[in-house]
Amino acid sequence: MKKYFWMSMACLAALTGPGISAATAQENAVLLVVPARYSVMQVAFDVARRYPTVLVSYQGTMEEPVLHVWNGYEWMPLSLTDYQSGAFLQAHPGRTVFLGDDALLPADLRSINAWCADVIQLPDLDTHELVNGIGRYLPFTPADWRWFAGRYNLTLTNLKAEEAEAARRQSWYDEKAPVTDPAPSFFKYFTRSRRSRAPEAAAPMQPVEVREGDVVEIPAP
Repeated sequence: MKKYFWMSMACLAALTGPGISAATAQENAVLLVVPARYSVMQVAFDVARRYPTVLVSYQGTMEEPVLHVWNGYEWMPLSLTDYQSGAFLQAHPGRTVFLGDDALLPADLRSINAWCADVIQLPDLDTHELVNGIGRYLPFTPADWRWFAGRYNLTLTNLKAEEAEAARRQSWYDEKAPVTDPAPSFFKYFTRSRRSRAPEAAAPMQPVEVREGDVVEIPAP
């Protein structure tokens, strides 16, 4: 049996926290397929702090991608064959998010329809776009939106409030009825970082030793 074959339940248990069963973690889990870039990895680990998540990183060439999977403690090498078949997991997450556009994400990594049909690809790797896309897909709660806003110094925008305001500006002769103020609702997206205050300091990161041919290892939050 390969060294990483047992990792899925241990990984989910480590990421879900106390009081959440393994069955619930499996049902709600998401697989994040992430390029080995610091800022993108940071968002991925922050998502894992709030949702049961399996992380797979990729780098290398389009023809020969180098894959690693996070087991809750360290990055483990992962073959493309085991990744495509889902053999590295004891239980398959119900949904998958691919991060990166077609020029960055190897086409072979999208070949997981046999064990996960609910997938989405987010091509824009800017932090606020990543959080917006992942938050709409999971979806985030109001507390999640506020947490990420504070974490990355982002401005929250309530789309429902904006739509109501636009509707109020419409004339009666536009054949549209007036809209009353909306009830409190969840935030739908982020704009770019606020400039009126200094960015919040990121969690301290431990030194990482990188050897030739290794994936960049990002410590867990």
